[in-house]
Amino acid sequence: MEKFKKSFGALIVFALMAYLPTAQSASAITVELAKKCRAMAIKAHPPKTAGSKAAAGVEKAERDYFNACVAKGGKTED
Repeated sequence: MEKFKKSFGALIVFALMAYLPTAQSASAITVELAKKCRAMAIKAHPPKTAGSKAAAGVEKAERDYFNACVAKGGKTED
């Protein structure tokens, strides 16, 4: 049983060594892209007065717009 545990452990180590080099790292967005998308998100979904019924959902809409903008590299249909 001890030999099986060592063999299984070695198999796991080799599997991880084979997988890790192929894993893709996340790339950070540039400051310029973040600023551009933030400005576009605010323009598309302007902030409302806090506590008003019109303000409900604006933050989520801005976040969704920002994320879509970043995913498209700053190019939106608007």
